[in-house]
Amino acid sequence: MSDSVLKSTENERLAVVLTHFGGIFFGFIPSLLVYLIKDDGRIKENARHALNWQLTSILYFLISSILMLVFIGVVLYFIVILLNIFFCLLAAIRSSRGEEKRYPLTIEFIKDKSLELQV
Repeated sequence: MSDSVLKSTENERLAVVLTHFGGIFFGFIPSLLVYLIKDDGRIKENARHALNWQLTSILYFLISSILMLVFIGVVLYFIVILLNIFFCLLAAIRSSRGEEKRYPLTIEFIKDKSLELQV
Protein backbone atom coordinates (compact mmCIF):
# COMPACT_ATOMS: atom_id res chain seq x y z
CA MET A 1 0.00 0.00 0.00
CA SER A 2 1.11 3.52 -0.59
CA ASP A 3 2.03 5.88 2.22
CA SER A 4 -0.94 8.15 1.49
CA VAL A 5 -3.40 5.26 1.90
CA LEU A 6 -1.75 4.19 5.16
CA LYS A 7 -1.75 7.76 6.49
CA SER A 8 -5.38 8.13 5.49
CA THR A 9 -6.44 5.06 7.42
CA GLU A 10 -4.25 6.06 10.39
CA ASN A 11 -5.79 9.53 10.35
CA GLU A 12 -9.28 8.04 10.13
CA ARG A 13 -8.54 5.69 13.03
CA LEU A 14 -7.14 8.57 15.09
CA ALA A 15 -10.23 10.70 14.39
CA VAL A 16 -12.51 7.86 15.47
CA VAL A 17 -10.51 7.15 18.64
CA LEU A 18 -10.45 10.83 19.61
CA THR A 19 -14.19 11.09 18.96
CA HIS A 20 -14.91 8.31 21.45
CA PHE A 21 -12.23 9.36 23.95
CA GLY A 22 -13.25 13.04 23.81
CA GLY A 23 -16.67 12.13 25.19
CA ILE A 24 -15.12 11.51 28.60
CA PHE A 25 -13.91 15.08 28.98
CA PHE A 26 -16.07 17.17 26.63
CA GLY A 27 -19.38 15.28 26.50
CA PHE A 28 -21.24 15.35 23.20
CA ILE A 29 -19.22 18.19 21.59
CA PRO A 30 -16.42 16.13 19.93
CA SER A 31 -18.83 13.59 18.47
CA LEU A 32 -21.20 16.31 17.27
CA LEU A 33 -18.40 18.22 15.55
CA VAL A 34 -17.05 15.10 13.87
CA TYR A 35 -20.54 14.01 12.84
CA LEU A 36 -21.27 17.39 11.25
CA ILE A 37 -17.87 17.88 9.59
CA LYS A 38 -16.81 14.45 8.31
CA ASP A 39 -18.42 12.77 5.33
CA ASP A 40 -16.42 9.53 5.51
CA GLY A 41 -18.81 6.67 6.26
CA ARG A 42 -16.77 4.91 8.95
CA ILE A 43 -15.87 8.10 10.82
CA LYS A 44 -19.39 9.49 10.59
CA GLU A 45 -20.92 6.19 11.74
CA ASN A 46 -18.64 6.03 14.79
CA ALA A 47 -19.39 9.68 15.56
CA ARG A 48 -23.13 8.91 15.32
CA HIS A 49 -22.77 6.06 17.83
CA ALA A 50 -20.72 8.25 20.18
CA LEU A 51 -23.17 11.14 19.85
CA ASN A 52 -26.15 8.89 20.58
CA TRP A 53 -24.39 7.59 23.69
CA GLN A 54 -23.48 11.09 24.91
CA LEU A 55 -27.05 12.33 24.41
CA THR A 56 -28.36 9.25 26.21
CA SER A 57 -25.94 9.82 29.10
CA ILE A 58 -27.18 13.42 29.39
CA LEU A 59 -30.69 12.02 29.76
CA TYR A 60 -29.44 9.57 32.41
CA PHE A 61 -27.75 12.45 34.25
CA LEU A 62 -31.01 14.42 34.22
CA ILE A 63 -32.97 11.45 35.55
CA SER A 64 -30.43 10.82 38.30
CA SER A 65 -30.47 14.53 39.20
CA ILE A 66 -34.23 14.38 39.68
CA LEU A 67 -33.88 11.20 41.73
CA MET A 68 -31.42 12.93 44.06
CA LEU A 69 -34.50 14.14 45.89
CA VAL A 70 -34.89 10.57 47.15
CA PHE A 71 -31.12 10.01 47.53
CA ILE A 72 -30.87 7.12 45.08
CA GLY A 73 -29.95 9.67 42.42
CA VAL A 74 -26.53 10.24 44.01
CA VAL A 75 -25.61 6.60 43.46
CA LEU A 76 -27.08 6.61 39.95
CA TYR A 77 -25.18 9.80 39.09
CA PHE A 78 -21.84 8.15 39.91
CA ILE A 79 -22.85 4.99 38.07
CA VAL A 80 -23.55 7.04 34.93
CA ILE A 81 -20.14 8.75 35.28
CA LEU A 82 -18.41 5.37 35.55
CA LEU A 83 -20.39 3.92 32.65
CA ASN A 84 -19.52 6.92 30.48
CA ILE A 85 -15.81 6.52 31.20
CA PHE A 86 -15.89 2.75 30.71
CA PHE A 87 -17.98 2.79 27.50
CA CYS A 88 -15.92 5.61 25.94
CA LEU A 89 -12.61 3.90 26.73
CA LEU A 90 -13.87 0.57 25.45
CA ALA A 91 -15.15 2.17 22.25
CA ALA A 92 -11.84 4.00 21.72
CA ILE A 93 -9.85 0.80 22.19
CA ARG A 94 -12.07 -1.24 19.88
CA SER A 95 -12.15 1.43 17.20
CA SER A 96 -8.35 1.71 17.32
CA ARG A 97 -8.31 -1.96 16.27
CA GLY A 98 -10.71 -1.22 13.42
CA GLU A 99 -13.73 -2.81 15.09
CA GLU A 100 -17.07 -1.05 15.15
CA LYS A 101 -18.34 -0.30 18.63
CA ARG A 102 -21.96 0.18 19.54
CA TYR A 103 -22.64 1.51 23.01
CA PRO A 104 -25.03 -0.56 25.14
CA LEU A 105 -27.98 1.12 26.89
CA THR A 106 -28.15 3.76 24.13
CA ILE A 107 -31.22 5.44 22.73
CA GLU A 108 -30.96 6.03 18.97
CA PHE A 109 -31.67 9.75 18.79
CA ILE A 110 -29.85 10.03 15.46
CA LYS A 111 -30.86 7.25 13.09
CA ASP A 112 -28.73 5.66 10.39
CA LYS A 113 -29.62 7.47 7.15
CA SER A 114 -28.74 4.46 4.98
CA LEU A 115 -31.56 2.52 6.66
CA GLU A 116 -34.04 5.29 5.87
CA LEU A 117 -33.11 5.19 2.18
CA GLN A 118 -33.83 1.45 1.93
CA VAL A 119 -37.45 1.77 3.08
